[in-house]
Amino acid sequence: METELLGIPSTVLTTRPFISQAHAMSRMRGDPDYGLAVIEHPIVTLTDAELSERAATAAPQVIACLVDR
Repeated sequence: METELLGIPSTVLTTRPFISQAHAMSRMRGDPDYGLAVIEHPIVTLTDAELSERAATAAPQVIACLVDR
């Protein structure tokens, strides 16, 4: 969200367990409808190939958030 203040279109990428926290942060920042891309949890233990799969899942969500802004 900080990059939005610099004029750089952005979105938040989060995992499912943190969706409510991401929405809460958006509300606190005054933009309750801020774009959110969600991937499955966890990510810390993934291989590069598995992480690439998660990124492929997130990419269309990110694009949709940026286009809708």
